[in-house]
Amino acid sequence: MGLLSTILVEGGDGSQFLRFARRVVAAPRAFFRSVSVRRWSERGVIILIMQSIDNSIRLTAARGWWGTRIRSTPGHGEPNPRWLPVAHEAAREAAAFMGGDAAGSVGESVLGIPSTAHLIGGAVIGATAADGVIDPYHRVYGLDGLHVIDGSAVPANLGANPSLSITAMAERALSFWPNKGESDARPAMGDGYRRIDPVAPQSPVVPAGAPAELRH
Repeated sequence: MGLLSTILVEGGDGSQFLRFARRVVAAPRAFFRSVSVRRWSERGVIILIMQSIDNSIRLTAARGWWGTRIRSTPGHGEPNPRWLPVAHEAAREAAAFMGGDAAGSVGESVLGIPSTAHLIGGAVIGATAADGVIDPYHRVYGLDGLHVIDGSAVPANLGANPSLSITAMAERALSFWPNKGESDARPAMGDGYRRIDPVAPQSPVVPAGAPAELRH
């Protein structure tokens, strides 16, 4: 990750690379410190700033000279911001407090292309196959037995680290799975959502009384 960071450069109109070059000339020592990865994990503190703007990234497979690769383009919603002023302000205040240099990603500082750490969405939850990829119980339409229970099932930008939300959605989906030999209480695919009670496991891994036990 140290190779992905460099000095922090604000975005805006015009050439991002020229702003970066002027910043290198103005603060050469900070720049050369930023390209050194010696004991980087001990010297650096990562500050993750997340925003809640409703925007998206479209991922497609593209063939090129070096084989197939993943290509990203703007999707629906508001345009993806090229830089977040509040994130720069937080980084500079933290650097001043710790006596260090504010840094950002190479893509953002040099090219004006921001980075994202958490890709979510893509497997839309829908009432029918025409509306989404999975139903309200995370079953994939048209593929019996296949479920999607990860970050791609998150329906909107959370504006925060998605790990706990993904965990909660996964626990809810799995709580409806029938035990082996028992009937499935979930409605048939395409019949819409109906509130059902969670299924008590026959041999729970989490013992009764523990903080993470299944509660009805």
